[in-house]
Amino acid sequence: MSEPAARALFAADLDGTLVDRADRVHPRDREAIARARAAGVVVTIATGRLTSRTHPVARDLGLDAPLVCADGGVIACGATERVLARRAIAVGEVERILGELVRCGASSFVFTHEAIHGCERGHAYHPYVSGWSHDITTHGDVLSAEIWRAGPVMVVGVAPREAADELAAALAAVATEVEVLRFAGGGAEVFRFVSRGVDKGSGLADVARRLGVARERACVVGDWHNDVPMFDWAARSFAMAHAPDEVKQRASDVLDPGEGAIARALDAWLAALD
Repeated sequence: MSEPAARALFAADLDGTLVDRADRVHPRDREAIARARAAGVVVTIATGRLTSRTHPVARDLGLDAPLVCADGGVIACGATERVLARRAIAVGEVERILGELVRCGASSFVFTHEAIHGCERGHAYHPYVSGWSHDITTHGDVLSAEIWRAGPVMVVGVAPREAADELAAALAAVATEVEVLRFAGGGAEVFRFVSRGVDKGSGLADVARRLGVARERACVVGDWHNDVPMFDWAARSFAMAHAPDEVKQRASDVLDPGEGAIARALDAWLAALD
């Protein structure tokens, strides 16, 4: 069932955008979000984080709209914290990915909507992957673990840089039904997998449909490569000042440096919306 039609939709990334490293929201941003909501704008979050690290921020801000988590792999209700939609990776695909990660000596992590299940080799990267969720369980053999099989929404492999190219080639041959994003992180090379067609843009399209908001009345803010699909989807998009140049090039606007960036984006968008 669709939600009542909303006036407009505003979505913000979390890390590097809406919150600082302590998950704090700047007072100017908090005030601007409250004003926008009072004016009939639905404010939501679109993040790579799992639900367990997203809901606390939504609760803090009083957001009750559907939230985009796991880079679009999960839509969760901000009010009830119930999972509304899950676009899982097929278990067989996860098994093939994990097999190659093990063969190449990479650390392996399988994400459900709220928790991370990792291999013993991955202990050194727990501080890094905790950016997605603080709920991390180590398994002697994550490939054979049963707990993640009911709905894996993301897989992350962390490989030494000297093994990364070999791993990329091997994965290209076996991981055919997923979207792969490769980037440097944690002092190594990170490979992030979600189901094919899953991204923040498709997740926000789902949220907009539920709310009855046309994409022409949607605005987003982000700072990284996984934000580009929602930049492409929304009518207006703001990149943070510190975003990589290739990310800024995909946004319709680039914010000036300084605190209160969300407030500046909201003010500029709402002034032009009506």
